[in-house]
Amino acid sequence: MSATDDAERVVGPLAAFASLPDWLAAAMQPTSVAESLVRHVPELYEGRLALLECAPQRLRAKGSDWLARYELRVAGPTGEPSRVVLVGRLLPPGAALPRAARPAEGRELGDPGWRCVLPDLGLELAAQESDEALPALPSLVRPEPVAALLESVLRTAGYDDARITACAPEVVRYKPGSRCTIRVRVQYADSCRGPSPVVVKTHQGDKGEWAWAAMIALWQRPEPWRQAVRLAEPLGYLQEQRVLVQGPVPEELTLKELARQAIGSGDAVSLHRLRQELACTARGLAAVHRSGATYHRTWSLAEELRDVQEVVERLSRSVPALAPAAAPLLGVLREGALQVPPDPAVPAHHDFRPAQVLLHGGRQGFIDFDGACMAEPALDLGRFRAKLRDIGISALGAGPWQPGRLEENLRLLDDLCEHFLAEYLRHAEVSPARVLLWETCDLFTGLLHAWTKVRLLRVEPRLTVLVHRIRAQAVDAG
Repeated sequence: MSATDDAERVVGPLAAFASLPDWLAAAMQPTSVAESLVRHVPELYEGRLALLECAPQRLRAKGSDWLARYELRVAGPTGEPSRVVLVGRLLPPGAALPRAARPAEGRELGDPGWRCVLPDLGLELAAQESDEALPALPSLVRPEPVAALLESVLRTAGYDDARITACAPEVVRYKPGSRCTIRVRVQYADSCRGPSPVVVKTHQGDKGEWAWAAMIALWQRPEPWRQAVRLAEPLGYLQEQRVLVQGPVPEELTLKELARQAIGSGDAVSLHRLRQELACTARGLAAVHRSGATYHRTWSLAEELRDVQEVVERLSRSVPALAPAAAPLLGVLREGALQVPPDPAVPAHHDFRPAQVLLHGGRQGFIDFDGACMAEPALDLGRFRAKLRDIGISALGAGPWQPGRLEENLRLLDDLCEHFLAEYLRHAEVSPARVLLWETCDLFTGLLHAWTKVRLLRVEPRLTVLVHRIRAQAVDAG
């Protein structure tokens, strides 16, 4: 059997991932959810409240459940709008929904303890009262509490005379139930010194602690990377509150933003700059890998494939056809992982992608080390290349794509990814075959996440890129 035949044996079954079932898609469509709310919520269908907007924010597979989050804008008799967050779960067809509880006297949509059931969509919802996974968050977004926290952290970090007179916290990234990043602009008393802005992060679980340990390890060995890349100064980690404090990394735009603009426009000047920045990124990544820093956590391709298998099995509880559709590709990846040995472990970023590369003044900064681990360098390179392809294909916008534009885009992405790898190889060693394994694994993971996060517009582009890479590797092997 030829390499092309082998590729088609893997590609054919992946058609099962081409579209999400209607019951999943409907729960992420604003109109469908809004109409169901108006049909089943007394405050809305009786006219006591008006639903101004319904924004589905999250629907994710977790265990055997699909967890949902919606943000509503509603208005009462005075017309003054207010924000309501509903959270709950989506049940697949055939599952038994709980009966809708009768609302307590005087309890309205959004009040603590409010609940409802939308039987036509299979949704069970309740008012969100707080983000229990991030207990420190309320104090981090208020000027007075965060100022007191930062003063203590900064003095411990060596800014002995830090005295904050004013600060302005701004939430720059918030993933409910998982993490939040706050940028705090700080004013100090006269003659006092200290960084501004300061970045404050809080995570669910131990990710902040891992990021702190990785940053400390890198800052203990700055010589290999200091000239190649900027890394945030680690200022403090408050374990009980799960709060990480770090210095700023200057930013004009991210590499992701540059890539989206350059690839989407096809402008020669922008593409030339993108190539230059990709080369700088490769050099910076090689410098971090060569730093000699060590982390306590390790990660391997076998562990990655185990996690991918778990995601497939989780999805298959709701959509059984997905498990056999994924099996050929997973088999090929496992076989490849056994045939090609990994390179020695380096201090890997683990989640390295263009969004983590900040551009400013002709230099670059790398951020978000909360997944840092010891791993083969192919992990970071393969994941970065997969994310670059995802950015590039999304730059075309939603289909149908113009004839010839898709093929041109895919060829450009191939070229950019090879340029990135070639530049890395000028500064450090890595097995290109292992990079391809990690890249293909991550492309498939991206497709799975389009399902687990119900990102309807990402499914077709991600499947297109994955199929392209499988077939291209078969051509190269032939």
